[in-house]
Amino acid sequence: MSFAAAERRRLADLLLELGPDAPTLCEGWDTRDLAVHLLVRETRPLAAAGMFVPPLQGRLDAVTREVGQRDYGGIVREWAAGPPRRSPVRLLDTVMNTSEHFIHHEDVRRGGGVVEPRDFSMAVQKQLHRVLAMMAPRVLSGSGVPVVLQPDGLPRVVVADRRGVSPDGEAVARVSGPVGELLLWASGRDAVAVDFAGEIEQIELSGL
Repeated sequence: MSFAAAERRRLADLLLELGPDAPTLCEGWDTRDLAVHLLVRETRPLAAAGMFVPPLQGRLDAVTREVGQRDYGGIVREWAAGPPRRSPVRLLDTVMNTSEHFIHHEDVRRGGGVVEPRDFSMAVQKQLHRVLAMMAPRVLSGSGVPVVLQPDGLPRVVVADRRGVSPDGEAVARVSGPVGELLLWASGRDAVAVDFAGEIEQIELSGL
């Protein structure tokens, strides 16, 4: 079973355990809102496009309201069963959902504010590192100094490293910790276990 599939199963179990009204790290969302988002994203592609295409925002809102009126347990179980058989998402599950399922699983695990990082195999850490390396240049591009992300036991990721910004190599911001915690932080989550050093006031997360 892939990590994305395992996280789907774990997240579904947790959503059912906690019920529809538990808090999450997604601002303004409880567990029902998150479950609806997950199902719409995978099963209603035209509506889901409204997350990125402003003219489709109205359709997304309408479909979200429609799905949100359904039984919570049914929403979670349908999503837990995976994308429809003919859906391309079934073939792209690892590409599309490694970070999606991990981040939203932690959104629910840490919804009450308790930070308890999990231990992952090196194979899973490398998957999360690949996502971090793709995401970080986009979300940290507006930072005033280079930002060095140093995941434990894995290669560092340096972003916003524009020529001449830090001529002596010292005017940088450093964020370190387990790779999963760095990915959560880069995704805009605050309930994370990372350490900061250097010009941290120059860090700017954007594009989330």
